[in-house]
Amino acid sequence: MKAAYITETGSPDVIRYGELPEPTLADGQVLVRVGAVSVNPIDTYIRGGAIYWQLPEPYILGCDLAGTVVEVSAGVKSLKPGDRVWGSNQGLMGRQGCFSELAAVDAQWLYPTPEYVSDIQAAASALVGTTAHLGLFHRAHLR
Repeated sequence: MKAAYITETGSPDVIRYGELPEPTLADGQVLVRVGAVSVNPIDTYIRGGAIYWQLPEPYILGCDLAGTVVEVSAGVKSLKPGDRVWGSNQGLMGRQGCFSELAAVDAQWLYPTPEYVSDIQAAASALVGTTAHLGLFHRAHLR
């Protein structure tokens, strides 16, 4: 599968794009065909080396995604192949990110995408949406 990944932290020049093996699922995980992602400040912090956990190598960047369930592992009852989902918290605490064609995601971090919401809109509503909300309403005091 194609993915945006790093093998070392540093400037944006360390980001590579190329073929990596497809992820394998652990119990409680879902394989998602990624339809859209969004970029968060945390993605740049991790890439730049401001992290507190060990990164796998290569490390796929990205926290927020939306897409379609391809496969579910043992113990996942809430989702099935074909379901449209969005989620966050990938790429944190040493988990592989989602800037890839496929992502193995803990089912607890995935939510159903409403029919009327596109993958692009859904991916933008996760951490990016929270960041925008906090900036506009808590910092800028927008009413």
